[in-house]
Amino acid sequence: MQCGTGTIHSIKFIPGTLNIDIRMPANGSLIRNIIESPAIKIPPVREPAKRLPIQYDSPVPEKSMDLPTSERIIDKQAENMLRIRHKKMKKHKRKKLRKKMKFVWAKIRLKRAHKRERLFQAELRAKVKEAQAFDPKEYVNEKLNILNKERLPRMFRGEILPPEMIKQFVNEKKARKDAKRNKPRLTL
Repeated sequence: MQCGTGTIHSIKFIPGTLNIDIRMPANGSLIRNIIESPAIKIPPVREPAKRLPIQYDSPVPEKSMDLPTSERIIDKQAENMLRIRHKKMKKHKRKKLRKKMKFVWAKIRLKRAHKRERLFQAELRAKVKEAQAFDPKEYVNEKLNILNKERLPRMFRGEILPPEMIKQFVNEKKARKDAKRNKPRLTL
């Protein structure tokens, strides 16, 4: 290596040795050679064998603390930061879950749609069968029978009685009403 002053330096690094060759040409061609070779290798740096114990601050203060006075009120700058961070994290996780489960959920939705369609088709088939089995004459006769059927109350004067007894009591009551209504009247 040659510098601008005309000096030539030769530095070689070999593990465990240090070779420096400095040549400084002067008026009388003065050459100096410095070569140092240590007799033994330099040992690597080691940690000290004895370790000092680490001193921690006690968690409980030794002197009592007073509540702050109401004169100085400190503004809370990052009051909602945890809440905002929580909401952001939930949003991130929701997006991540949607991205991960997109096709799984689509498959589930498709299966549900197919199931609904099958149930709907089965209902339609049942309705078609019922419509084909419908007989209008029979339907009209059933409705007329319901209208012509005599209705009896389940109770008579607050008592639950058999239908025959209720029918007998109702007929007696009806006969009394008719007798009262058809009383012979005097006419001139």
